Amino acid sequence: MKRKNILKFVSLLGIGSFVMLAAASCSQATNPTQNPSSRTQPGGSAMMDPAATELAAAKTALSTLIDSKNLNTQMYVDYAKIQDTLVKAYNAAQVVLANSSSTTQELKDAKTKLDSAISAASKAKTDFDTTNSELVNQYNGLKKALEQEKSLLDGLMAENYSAIRTNLNNLYTKAKEIVTPTLDPLMGSIPEVKNVTDLNKDLSNAIMRNDAWKTNADNFANKFVKQALVKDQLMGVTDNNMEQPGNYSFVGYSVDVGTNPNSATTAGTQDSQNSNSTTARPNWSFAQRKVWTNNTTPLKLSEPAEGEKATPYPTDVSWIYNLSGTGAKYTLSFRYFGASSTAYLYFPYKLVRTGDSVALQYKLNDQDVKAIDFKTENTATTVTPSSQTSTVAPAAQAEPDAEESEVSPSSKTPAKETSPTPTMIDTPTVGDIKVAKIQLSNLKFGLNTIEFSVPTQEGDAMSKVAPMIGNMYLTSSDSEDNKNKIYDDLFGSSSTKEDNKSTIIVDLLKGYSLGTNYSMIFYQLPSSDMKNDMPISNPTYFVGLIGGIQERFPMSDTQHMFTNLNRSPSENNQMRTFTIYVNAPQAGEYYISGSYLNGDNTTNGVNTNKKRYLKFSTSEGTGTTDMNNSVQFEATSLMNWDKVGTFDTKTTTLSNGETTVTDSSTSMKKTLKLEKGLNKVILSGMNNDDTPYVGNLTFTLETVVNSGSNNREASAK
Repeated sequence: MKRKNILKFVSLLGIGSFVMLAAASCSQATNPTQNPSSRTQPGGSAMMDPAATELAAAKTALSTLIDSKNLNTQMYVDYAKIQDTLVKAYNAAQVVLANSSSTTQELKDAKTKLDSAISAASKAKTDFDTTNSELVNQYNGLKKALEQEKSLLDGLMAENYSAIRTNLNNLYTKAKEIVTPTLDPLMGSIPEVKNVTDLNKDLSNAIMRNDAWKTNADNFANKFVKQALVKDQLMGVTDNNMEQPGNYSFVGYSVDVGTNPNSATTAGTQDSQNSNSTTARPNWSFAQRKVWTNNTTPLKLSEPAEGEKATPYPTDVSWIYNLSGTGAKYTLSFRYFGASSTAYLYFPYKLVRTGDSVALQYKLNDQDVKAIDFKTENTATTVTPSSQTSTVAPAAQAEPDAEESEVSPSSKTPAKETSPTPTMIDTPTVGDIKVAKIQLSNLKFGLNTIEFSVPTQEGDAMSKVAPMIGNMYLTSSDSEDNKNKIYDDLFGSSSTKEDNKSTIIVDLLKGYSLGTNYSMIFYQLPSSDMKNDMPISNPTYFVGLIGGIQERFPMSDTQHMFTNLNRSPSENNQMRTFTIYVNAPQAGEYYISGSYLNGDNTTNGVNTNKKRYLKFSTSEGTGTTDMNNSVQFEATSLMNWDKVGTFDTKTTTLSNGETTVTDSSTSMKKTLKLEKGLNKVILSGMNNDDTPYVGNLTFTLETVVNSGSNNREASAK
């Protein structure tokens, strides 16, 4: 029995061994590569110790989390305090991981702490952003602006942009002072929202307007910036401040102007009932040249469609007539981004009435008020550098992108202001337009303001008035070239030289000029009324009623048609003239050509179409007409006021008409002698007769006069 049990046990053992071997064989086939963590440890059993496995797993988990350090901490590059706390948490975990003696629990605890630190950093950032949303938004704007620093500064290397570059550098430096410590700095408090907002606004503005500022600097340095007069900038005028005469087309006259609504000239008479004898001063303070579409209808521009810009008025020629009244002033504002803190202001000026005693002063920004002194007969013609002389066009002798936001106070500041030095300019007259030149020192980078006024008066000085003042021109260069560019724009001149042919075109509507009768008109001939095939601009403009005795408003009841109707001045016949200024690049004899209108259908008494005459002459040193330097032509009527003719004194022929050129001293004189610089040219009628309407004029050089007058800067003969 005992033997039988032993055999049974052996048999069972054999079967079990076979099963175990089979199982081991299958297991080995399924897992041919043993997991390193399961490898038999030296001195250990074939199975890995569970404690070692857990330790290895803890190390792996902590190591993986630490590997996220760079990614996670970079999320807080703009939050120095949060980033610093998180970096310290990562470093502490790294110490535990690197310590070979760290236990599984220590590794787990280090990971838990690091997980908590990562979550805490995320929450701290979210809370900060929520609490300081505007600060974060403005801060991000600074960071974005800093990305363009190099490209923008590289584009401002030219000397002409040095002030813009300095301003931008200053703004970038301030931006870095905020961005470098970050939103949540390690030391100190977080940035002030207002400071960051203001700086972001200034820097964004400087970047957005960089090209416009460069253009501004180029214009100031290479030509000029024009500032046409704006009526709304004339403030505080309490006397004589009515609307300009509604019947006026011209607003500048070479004779005395008064207020006289009832002194009408009787049509058909030879003598003028001159309103200039009145002692009443003009009762308006501001006037702008007006275009008329017929004798009684001023031009009205159509309203722009929604979303479209309004069509600009065809001319901006304007005058300030009056600066009287306590606190009366005209304010000129302009933006300046030039390299120099010095610029020059030019503007036309003249007297309203003979005998006016004038005074004028100006205030630049917050500087002291400076007087503009007028020369007297005893004043020396040579001035020192501290006295800025004007360049003038008298009878006897030689102007604003539109920024919306302010420039930062961090912008370039001017040097210490020098002591006020009076500016000396020529004494104004009624019959001439003179041009003042004033040096402006210590200009600000950005917005500058000039206020013109009459000095406070006491005693006898109470009678002083301001001269008439026209459009303003600014330049940062004292060069002759820039001055001539200003004169060209001011008086409507443009010079060209092609194929050895030098020409000067005078745009009568655009340029400053003077009349002598309130009826004289700037007339628009619209394109729809053109009835000839000539290549002429549409619409085109003419100056009419230059000579003779014709009135635009012969009926007495017309005074009810227009606001503040005025019949002064009213010179007629030989005294009824039109004065223009021609800026000649060189002296010489010039042919004159242009366009005209003459639809007069009356006759000369011999059944021929009536001819009208126009005479061109220059002014002598006394201001009177130089009879030895004049050209005239007669134009046969085209029998239609809508039909345009042309004339050219060189060919002595007219398109649609005929020309006769004569002179009292030289038979068939075809040219007018002009000096280099500004020339005062007077247009008038002949034999007390009416004149044709005349359009833009072209002066073409025939010969060059080699004389000392070629070097004169601004002569008017």
